[in-house]
Amino acid sequence: MSVFDTNIIIDFLRGKQEAKNIIEKYKDKGVSITSITGYELIKGLKPKEKPVLDALFNEVVVHPFNFKAMMIAGETYKKLKSKGSTLSDADLIIFSIAAANQELFITQDKAFERLENENVIVVSIQ
Repeated sequence: MSVFDTNIIIDFLRGKQEAKNIIEKYKDKGVSITSITGYELIKGLKPKEKPVLDALFNEVVVHPFNFKAMMIAGETYKKLKSKGSTLSDADLIIFSIAAANQELFITQDKAFERLENENVIVVSIQ
């Protein structure tokens, strides 16, 4: 299974073919998102997107922020800070949830390249 970042799911919901292709490419064992991504999608929801979002939530696994993810987020924050770099708290938590579940994390956000983690894949959607 692969965890998809909020930015890819938004592009998917808005019908971008490149986002659909990326999800298709990395969904080998299924598609998942984090509870934080779910929150971000709901808070930015446009009324016309509700049926598509409801369908998405019925099809994907939603991973929660748990103790293991909390520990990974804290350690990742300290590691990045020691190098003079950070990510937003939401981004750290989203990444840590993917890491805690030992899944690939697929995102468009180049800031995640700072993690130098082989399980983070940064893609580009035009």
